[in-house]
Amino acid sequence: MTENQTNIRSFSRPISGDELRRPPCEAACPIHTDAQRYIQLVAENRPAEALAVVRQTNPLPQVIGRICPHPCEDACRRGQVDEPIAICNLKRVASDGAKTGGLGYDPPRPDFTIGKKVAIIGSGPSGLGAAHDLALLGVRPVIFESQSEAGGFLRTGILNYRLPKHILDEDIDYIRGMGVEIRTGVKVGEDIAFDELADEYDAVLIAVGLSESRSLPAPGADLPQVLLAVPFLEAVNAGREAPELGKEIIVIGGGNVAIDAARSARRLSGGKVTMVCLETDYEMPAHSWEIEDATAEGVSIICSQGPNAIMGDGKVEGLEVKKCESVFDEQGRFAPRFCETELSVVPGDTVIIAIGQMSNLSFLPGSGPEVNERGILIFDREQCTTTRRGVFASGEVVTGPGAAVNALASGKRAAIAVARYLGADVDFPPEPDPIGEVPPGVAEKVKPAPRRKMPARPAGERSGDFDEVELGLPEVEARCEASRCLLCSAGARYSELKCIACLTCVRVCPYGATWHDREGLAGISPERCQVCGICFTQCPTKAIDIGVKSEEQIEAEIEAALTGGGKDLEFGCWYSQARVTPDAAAVILPCTGRLSVRLLLHAVERGAERVYVAVCSESEDGHFIHGHRQTRAAVAEAKKAIAEAGLDPGAIEIRIEPELKCKKNV
Repeated sequence: MTENQTNIRSFSRPISGDELRRPPCEAACPIHTDAQRYIQLVAENRPAEALAVVRQTNPLPQVIGRICPHPCEDACRRGQVDEPIAICNLKRVASDGAKTGGLGYDPPRPDFTIGKKVAIIGSGPSGLGAAHDLALLGVRPVIFESQSEAGGFLRTGILNYRLPKHILDEDIDYIRGMGVEIRTGVKVGEDIAFDELADEYDAVLIAVGLSESRSLPAPGADLPQVLLAVPFLEAVNAGREAPELGKEIIVIGGGNVAIDAARSARRLSGGKVTMVCLETDYEMPAHSWEIEDATAEGVSIICSQGPNAIMGDGKVEGLEVKKCESVFDEQGRFAPRFCETELSVVPGDTVIIAIGQMSNLSFLPGSGPEVNERGILIFDREQCTTTRRGVFASGEVVTGPGAAVNALASGKRAAIAVARYLGADVDFPPEPDPIGEVPPGVAEKVKPAPRRKMPARPAGERSGDFDEVELGLPEVEARCEASRCLLCSAGARYSELKCIACLTCVRVCPYGATWHDREGLAGISPERCQVCGICFTQCPTKAIDIGVKSEEQIEAEIEAALTGGGKDLEFGCWYSQARVTPDAAAVILPCTGRLSVRLLLHAVERGAERVYVAVCSESEDGHFIHGHRQTRAAVAEAKKAIAEAGLDPGAIEIRIEPELKCKKNV
């Protein structure tokens, strides 16, 4: 296997065999980030390692950790118990924590052994994602960006209160550090012809995004106080003098760009800002949390109204609207229907139009690639190819508007397509198959724990500036939140070769995850298993292990912890954020109920003079059903075995974890 083949496997995560059934959060993520793994590492307070997991699929961890619409959370099985895990916030915790520790920001330096180079037009999330992955594959990418700074719409369209520009710069600098060249201030079609790029480079990737606003075909749209959202946001982001705003601003549109335009106008003017959109409040395409933030900052929203005309004689005086009776037809297609006689006027002196965006493809030559009758690139979604050989496309220029993470996913797929075209030995990874829902009987047995909320600046304070609104989860809160993860699909696994069908695991499993037929054990349900580890500790033939942290991994951690002369060892639980024996070396587990007699004795055999086992207080049930009881039983049996060997049974000692808010779920 070549180095480049190894690299591609690290970010596309090919999955085979038993691993095809993955956590729903990973399957729902457009780039299939292993959220479960990095959340586990956050719970263990290992942010640099958590960031390394994120970086396996995500070259923009700080950016996506702030602006992602987190479809992973919609799929999170914890939501079937109480509330989904704050997966996106924990991604930010990983990157912020690693950066604070000075770790995780030294990029790999590929050797570009393939000897090919690719021109990428556009430095938004799709172009950056493609460049990152092409570099890992040994292909040299060169990005051409028409703006003076890289980032595309991440820089020009997303405001600092959501995404500070120094955060964007840090993620881009990481990609630059990999040897990716970004040429800013270069307009393809003006400073360099498209055909020149096609001749000079082995392939071209078009990733220009949707850089222009659509205007409104209505009377009064040409009045001087009528602005388009994209150039307005670009001016605000660039620090240029924004167009003069009045004191009654109307924003037409109901999407995220409209929300950003409204929130920015509110900050700049301090006046009244009203959004007018076709959709009902539950149909608005903007994310619900963005709508909540906007209304908290004083933005008013008028739903189910469509623009009929912008009123005014030489200057804007208001917006005439008509009632929108429906937005979509029976097939779900956009086909608004209006009541032409039910008219009203929304007063205002400035209008910002945010009804959609489009790509600027004026740089394309007559020789192709071809566009359709609507001016959209003709595109093969599977292979990311256009009608001109060697020219590929990715991101919103071909997919239409969407989240940055979707554009990133499109760019990463295009990188594989381009690399394959250039002769790299790489293929598109299979889509993961998520495990099913939490069975009702199991959900009732999971200990409830409230979701930790992201701290944010008060609405009255933040609406007057562009400083970041969300402040980041503090360490303890983050670890408490991470500990809520159900570790889906990472639970018990068994070996048919070792299983003797004694059915011990069937008897001891508190969740009914193991099942059997007349011949013996037939399987372990990943939907039911909660990774408590009790079956593992009780299996007499070691036929069962736990996916999230195998016995082999725990043994390796024991030996690593005792390396260097350490004599005391503590087995701790990641549901607690305080050590019971701070001076001892530590091995952290999902629950100390995961400890078997074998592992306790292994610690003594490897030189531990004292072994401390942290357990929940007597007043608590512990995170897992019967986990508390299992820990004490394993310790008692290990002490007995040590005594029979003529050693001091006091070498293994149970200690009670400190009472913490995290433990008590308050």
